[in-house]
Amino acid sequence: MNLAASNREEGRGITLWFTGLSGSGKTTLCRILAPELRARGHRVCVLDADQLRRTVNRDLGFNKVDRDLNVARIAAIAHIMVQRGWIVLVAAISPYRVARANARRLIGNFLEIYVDAPLPLCMQRDPKEL
Repeated sequence: MNLAASNREEGRGITLWFTGLSGSGKTTLCRILAPELRARGHRVCVLDADQLRRTVNRDLGFNKVDRDLNVARIAAIAHIMVQRGWIVLVAAISPYRVARANARRLIGNFLEIYVDAPLPLCMQRDPKEL
């Protein structure tokens, strides 16, 4: 997918939504990709669910209702930025298909990327012991 052509032709941004197990490398991939896209002249924002849980979403727990609300809030922020032409890189476990589908519907220009890493590796990397 040519992100530059997509942004110029449509006049709007895109969300690349990285999902996967805790410790799979979602945030790492976003942090590697963001400067590469910036170097190509794109406006890029990384929305990391862990960081947002310490700020905007600090009132949320980890039950299904709160996880869905977490995804909905991240999607709302991403939607605003996409409408303004930004490339938004989201790193969020987002375990529920319906919540991701709702995010996709709201945002519109949305690409879901499942970061597939072996469970033993995720367990080794996961500082939160999820």
